[in-house]
Amino acid sequence: MKRIWSIVMVMLLLMGNISYGLDLGNTAKYLEKQKLDHWGILALYAQGRDLKGKSLDTVTSNMTTEYEGFILGSLALGKDVKSTVEKVASAQRNSGKFADSIDGKGEDNINAHIWGIISLYAAGYDQYDQVRALKWLKDNQNPDGGFAIYTGDKNSDLDMTAMAIVAYSALGLKEKDNEIKKAIEYLEKNIGKRESCEAYAWYILGRKKIGMDIDKGLYDKLLEYRLKDGSFKHLKAGKKSNYMATWHGLLALADYKNDISVFDRLRNAQYSDKSLQQKNK
Repeated sequence: MKRIWSIVMVMLLLMGNISYGLDLGNTAKYLEKQKLDHWGILALYAQGRDLKGKSLDTVTSNMTTEYEGFILGSLALGKDVKSTVEKVASAQRNSGKFADSIDGKGEDNINAHIWGIISLYAAGYDQYDQVRALKWLKDNQNPDGGFAIYTGDKNSDLDMTAMAIVAYSALGLKEKDNEIKKAIEYLEKNIGKRESCEAYAWYILGRKKIGMDIDKGLYDKLLEYRLKDGSFKHLKAGKKSNYMATWHGLLALADYKNDISVFDRLRNAQYSDKSLQQKNK
Protein backbone atom coordinates (compact mmCIF):
# COMPACT_ATOMS: atom_id res chain seq x y z
CA MET A 1 0.00 0.00 0.00
CA LYS A 2 2.83 2.42 0.88
CA ARG A 3 4.50 1.71 -2.45
CA ILE A 4 1.29 2.41 -4.36
CA TRP A 5 0.76 5.64 -2.43
CA SER A 6 4.32 6.76 -3.19
CA ILE A 7 3.79 6.12 -6.90
CA VAL A 8 0.54 8.10 -6.83
CA MET A 9 2.25 11.02 -5.12
CA VAL A 10 5.06 11.06 -7.69
CA MET A 11 2.53 11.01 -10.54
CA LEU A 12 0.61 13.90 -9.00
CA LEU A 13 3.77 15.93 -8.64
CA LEU A 14 4.75 15.25 -12.24
CA MET A 15 1.29 16.19 -13.46
CA GLY A 16 1.44 19.38 -11.42
CA ASN A 17 4.79 20.31 -12.95
CA ILE A 18 3.55 19.65 -16.48
CA SER A 19 0.44 21.73 -15.88
CA TYR A 20 2.56 24.46 -14.37
CA GLY A 21 4.79 24.54 -17.44
CA LEU A 22 1.78 24.83 -19.71
CA ASP A 23 0.46 27.73 -17.63
CA LEU A 24 3.68 29.69 -18.15
CA GLY A 25 3.85 28.90 -21.84
CA ASN A 26 0.28 29.90 -22.59
CA THR A 27 0.59 33.13 -20.65
CA ALA A 28 3.85 34.05 -22.38
CA LYS A 29 2.37 33.32 -25.81
CA TYR A 30 -0.60 35.54 -25.08
CA LEU A 31 1.64 38.34 -23.84
CA GLU A 32 3.91 38.16 -26.90
CA LYS A 33 0.94 39.03 -29.11
CA GLN A 34 0.33 42.31 -27.26
CA LYS A 35 2.00 45.70 -27.70
CA LEU A 36 4.74 45.35 -25.10
CA ASP A 37 5.97 48.01 -22.71
CA HIS A 38 8.88 47.61 -20.29
CA TRP A 39 6.76 45.55 -17.87
CA GLY A 40 5.69 43.06 -20.51
CA ILE A 41 9.29 42.68 -21.62
CA LEU A 42 10.43 42.17 -18.02
CA ALA A 43 7.80 39.44 -17.52
CA LEU A 44 8.91 37.61 -20.67
CA TYR A 45 12.54 37.90 -19.54
CA ALA A 46 11.63 36.42 -16.16
CA GLN A 47 9.99 33.47 -17.90
CA GLY A 48 13.09 32.93 -20.05
CA ARG A 49 11.52 33.95 -23.35
CA ASP A 50 13.65 34.93 -26.35
CA LEU A 51 13.53 38.74 -26.57
CA LYS A 52 15.32 39.03 -29.89
CA GLY A 53 13.69 41.72 -31.99
CA LYS A 54 11.92 43.32 -29.03
CA SER A 55 12.52 47.01 -28.30
CA LEU A 56 11.32 49.90 -26.16
CA ASP A 57 10.20 53.37 -27.16
CA THR A 58 12.24 56.30 -25.87
CA VAL A 59 10.80 57.84 -22.71
CA THR A 60 9.06 61.14 -23.44
CA SER A 61 7.22 61.57 -20.14
CA ASN A 62 8.61 63.66 -17.29
CA MET A 63 7.47 61.07 -14.73
CA THR A 64 10.37 59.43 -12.90
CA THR A 65 8.53 56.11 -12.82
CA GLU A 66 8.69 55.93 -16.62
CA TYR A 67 12.48 56.20 -16.53
CA GLU A 68 12.67 53.62 -13.75
CA GLY A 69 10.53 51.17 -15.69
CA PHE A 70 12.60 51.84 -18.81
CA ILE A 71 15.72 50.80 -16.89
CA LEU A 72 14.17 47.44 -15.99
CA GLY A 73 12.93 46.72 -19.49
CA SER A 74 16.22 47.79 -21.06
CA LEU A 75 18.20 45.60 -18.67
CA ALA A 76 16.02 42.66 -19.68
CA LEU A 77 16.90 43.41 -23.30
CA GLY A 78 20.60 43.61 -22.47
CA LYS A 79 20.84 47.32 -23.32
CA ASP A 80 23.15 49.96 -21.87
CA VAL A 81 21.21 51.95 -19.26
CA LYS A 82 23.99 54.18 -17.93
CA SER A 83 22.50 57.51 -19.03
CA THR A 84 19.01 56.65 -17.74
CA VAL A 85 20.42 55.38 -14.44
CA GLU A 86 22.26 58.66 -13.96
CA LYS A 87 19.07 60.62 -14.63
CA VAL A 88 17.16 58.67 -12.00
CA ALA A 89 20.00 58.95 -9.49
CA SER A 90 20.17 62.71 -10.02
CA ALA A 91 16.43 62.95 -9.27
CA GLN A 92 17.03 62.02 -5.62
CA ARG A 93 16.13 64.96 -3.41
CA ASN A 94 17.85 66.13 -0.22
CA SER A 95 15.15 64.33 1.76
CA GLY A 96 16.36 61.06 0.27
CA LYS A 97 13.27 60.62 -1.91
CA PHE A 98 13.42 59.97 -5.62
CA ALA A 99 11.37 62.85 -6.99
CA ASP A 100 8.04 62.45 -8.72
CA SER A 101 9.47 64.16 -11.82
CA ILE A 102 12.82 63.45 -13.43
CA ASP A 103 13.73 67.14 -13.02
CA GLY A 104 13.82 66.60 -9.24
CA LYS A 105 10.43 68.07 -8.36
CA GLY A 106 7.70 66.46 -6.27
CA GLU A 107 7.51 64.51 -3.00
CA ASP A 108 4.04 62.99 -3.27
CA ASN A 109 4.37 59.78 -5.28
CA ILE A 110 5.65 56.91 -3.13
CA ASN A 111 5.80 54.73 -6.24
CA ALA A 112 8.57 56.89 -7.72
CA HIS A 113 10.72 56.38 -4.64
CA ILE A 114 10.19 52.64 -4.42
CA TRP A 115 11.00 52.06 -8.08
CA GLY A 116 13.97 54.38 -7.93
CA ILE A 117 15.48 52.06 -5.34
CA ILE A 118 14.55 48.89 -7.22
CA SER A 119 15.63 50.05 -10.68
CA LEU A 120 19.04 51.26 -9.48
CA TYR A 121 19.49 48.03 -7.54
CA ALA A 122 18.70 45.98 -10.65
CA ALA A 123 21.18 48.08 -12.64
CA GLY A 124 23.91 47.41 -10.08
CA TYR A 125 24.16 51.11 -9.26
CA ASP A 126 24.77 51.91 -5.59
CA GLN A 127 26.21 55.42 -5.89
CA TYR A 128 23.30 57.33 -4.36
CA ASP A 129 22.35 58.19 -0.80
CA GLN A 130 20.96 54.85 0.30
CA VAL A 131 20.86 55.87 3.97
CA ARG A 132 18.48 58.74 3.28
CA ALA A 133 16.52 56.67 0.79
CA LEU A 134 15.92 54.01 3.47
CA LYS A 135 15.00 56.57 6.11
CA TRP A 136 12.46 58.19 3.79
CA LEU A 137 10.89 54.82 3.06
CA LYS A 138 10.67 53.93 6.75
CA ASP A 139 9.21 57.35 7.60
CA ASN A 140 6.41 56.84 5.08
CA GLN A 141 5.33 53.39 6.24
CA ASN A 142 1.87 53.63 7.78
CA PRO A 143 1.20 52.50 11.38
CA ASP A 144 -0.67 49.44 10.03
CA GLY A 145 2.53 48.32 8.30
CA GLY A 146 1.35 49.15 4.81
CA PHE A 147 2.23 51.83 2.30
CA ALA A 148 -0.12 54.23 0.55
CA ILE A 149 0.14 55.47 -3.02
CA TYR A 150 0.71 59.07 -1.95
CA THR A 151 2.47 60.58 1.04
CA GLY A 152 0.24 61.54 3.94
CA ASP A 153 -2.46 59.01 3.00
CA LYS A 154 -3.19 56.54 5.80
CA ASN A 155 -5.11 54.20 3.47
CA SER A 156 -2.50 51.56 2.74
CA ASP A 157 -2.37 49.82 -0.63
CA LEU A 158 -1.67 46.10 -1.06
CA ASP A 159 0.38 46.38 -4.24
CA MET A 160 2.46 49.29 -2.98
CA THR A 161 3.19 47.49 0.28
CA ALA A 162 4.50 44.41 -1.52
CA MET A 163 6.60 46.63 -3.81
CA ALA A 164 8.03 48.34 -0.72
CA ILE A 165 9.16 44.94 0.58
CA VAL A 166 11.19 44.52 -2.63
CA ALA A 167 12.69 47.99 -2.12
CA TYR A 168 13.50 47.26 1.53
CA SER A 169 15.27 44.09 0.44
CA ALA A 170 17.23 46.02 -2.20
CA LEU A 171 18.45 48.29 0.60
CA GLY A 172 19.60 45.37 2.70
CA LEU A 173 16.69 44.66 5.05
CA LYS A 174 15.84 41.03 5.81
CA GLU A 175 12.76 39.04 6.75
CA LYS A 176 13.58 39.49 10.46
CA ASP A 177 13.61 43.31 10.28
CA ASN A 178 10.64 45.01 11.92
CA GLU A 179 9.63 47.07 8.87
CA ILE A 180 9.33 43.97 6.70
CA LYS A 181 7.55 42.04 9.44
CA LYS A 182 4.96 44.82 9.71
CA ALA A 183 4.48 44.93 5.94
CA ILE A 184 4.00 41.15 5.79
CA GLU A 185 1.50 41.30 8.65
CA TYR A 186 -0.48 43.98 6.81
CA LEU A 187 -0.57 41.90 3.63
CA GLU A 188 -1.53 38.68 5.41
CA LYS A 189 -4.34 40.47 7.20
CA ASN A 190 -5.78 42.31 4.20
CA ILE A 191 -5.02 40.48 0.96
CA GLY A 192 -8.14 38.34 1.19
CA LYS A 193 -10.36 41.38 1.75
CA ARG A 194 -9.41 43.39 -1.34
CA GLU A 195 -8.46 40.78 -3.88
CA SER A 196 -6.94 41.46 -7.29
CA CYS A 197 -4.58 39.64 -9.61
CA GLU A 198 -1.94 42.31 -9.10
CA ALA A 199 -2.05 42.09 -5.30
CA TYR A 200 -1.38 38.34 -5.28
CA ALA A 201 1.31 38.73 -7.93
CA TRP A 202 3.18 41.39 -5.98
CA TYR A 203 2.92 39.46 -2.76
CA ILE A 204 4.60 36.49 -4.46
CA LEU A 205 7.30 38.79 -5.89
CA GLY A 206 7.90 40.41 -2.50
CA ARG A 207 8.20 37.11 -0.66
CA LYS A 208 10.56 35.74 -3.29
CA LYS A 209 12.81 38.81 -3.03
CA ILE A 210 13.31 38.42 0.73
CA GLY A 211 13.74 34.65 0.51
CA MET A 212 10.48 33.66 2.19
CA ASP A 213 8.67 30.45 1.32
CA ILE A 214 5.74 30.85 -1.06
CA ASP A 215 2.89 28.59 -0.10
CA LYS A 216 1.28 26.84 -3.07
CA GLY A 217 -2.03 28.19 -1.82
CA LEU A 218 -0.86 31.68 -2.75
CA TYR A 219 0.08 30.42 -6.21
CA ASP A 220 -3.34 28.78 -6.54
CA LYS A 221 -5.03 32.04 -5.56
CA LEU A 222 -3.22 33.83 -8.37
CA LEU A 223 -4.29 31.17 -10.87
CA GLU A 224 -7.93 31.92 -10.06
CA TYR A 225 -7.49 35.02 -12.22
CA ARG A 226 -6.20 33.09 -15.23
CA LEU A 227 -8.37 32.60 -18.29
CA LYS A 228 -8.35 29.60 -20.64
CA ASP A 229 -6.06 31.28 -23.20
CA GLY A 230 -3.39 31.87 -20.55
CA SER A 231 -4.15 35.56 -20.03
CA PHE A 232 -5.18 37.03 -16.69
CA LYS A 233 -8.06 39.23 -15.62
CA HIS A 234 -7.79 42.05 -13.12
CA LEU A 235 -10.67 41.03 -10.83
CA LYS A 236 -11.91 37.54 -10.08
CA ALA A 237 -15.44 38.47 -11.13
CA GLY A 238 -14.21 39.78 -14.48
CA LYS A 239 -14.29 37.88 -17.75
CA LYS A 240 -11.99 39.88 -20.04
CA SER A 241 -8.24 39.62 -20.48
CA ASN A 242 -6.17 42.47 -19.11
CA TYR A 243 -2.63 43.25 -20.30
CA MET A 244 -1.50 44.63 -16.95
CA ALA A 245 -2.92 41.67 -15.05
CA THR A 246 -1.31 39.28 -17.54
CA TRP A 247 2.24 40.59 -17.20
CA HIS A 248 1.76 40.63 -13.44
CA GLY A 249 0.64 37.02 -13.56
CA LEU A 250 3.54 35.86 -15.71
CA LEU A 251 6.13 37.79 -13.68
CA ALA A 252 4.89 36.24 -10.44
CA LEU A 253 4.58 32.73 -11.90
CA ALA A 254 8.14 32.92 -13.21
CA ASP A 255 9.46 34.06 -9.82
CA TYR A 256 7.47 31.31 -8.12
CA LYS A 257 9.17 28.75 -10.35
CA ASN A 258 12.66 30.25 -10.35
CA ASP A 259 15.15 29.98 -7.51
CA ILE A 260 15.91 33.71 -7.63
CA SER A 261 14.00 36.98 -7.80
CA VAL A 262 13.89 38.61 -11.23
CA PHE A 263 15.42 41.76 -9.70
CA ASP A 264 18.37 39.77 -8.36
CA ARG A 265 18.78 38.11 -11.75
CA LEU A 266 19.05 41.51 -13.42
CA ARG A 267 21.54 42.78 -10.85
CA ASN A 268 23.68 39.66 -11.05
CA ALA A 269 23.83 40.04 -14.83
CA GLN A 270 25.24 43.55 -14.41
CA TYR A 271 27.85 42.33 -11.93
CA SER A 272 29.17 39.87 -14.46
CA ASP A 273 30.89 42.95 -15.89
CA LYS A 274 34.15 43.16 -13.91
CA SER A 275 34.44 46.92 -14.46
CA LEU A 276 31.10 47.43 -12.72
CA GLN A 277 32.20 45.23 -9.84
CA GLN A 278 35.31 47.37 -9.44
CA LYS A 279 33.31 50.60 -9.62
CA ASN A 280 31.00 49.53 -6.83
CA LYS A 281 33.67 48.31 -4.39
